[in-house]
Amino acid sequence: MIPITSLEDFKTYKGTQGYFIIADDVNGRKMHSNRCTAVDITHFRTKVLEKEGQHGRYFFTEDFFEAREYPKVKKCELCRKFM
Repeated sequence: MIPITSLEDFKTYKGTQGYFIIADDVNGRKMHSNRCTAVDITHFRTKVLEKEGQHGRYFFTEDFFEAREYPKVKKCELCRKFM
């Protein structure tokens, strides 16, 4: 699992086949396909860059099973069809 901490990392992994885990206080922990519309650069900037990770953390993995093993993770309802 790779922590995403910069805009450059986000852009690189958004274009890579794999899965994002977005962990935040409001929505819990969700697993997303890299093609999911919920994996958005605006949300990343707000949660990770502007709030210094206090309102959310992003992770990336190419391995579906590794993504599923993240503690208490749920599949995103928007992108289930991509998984």
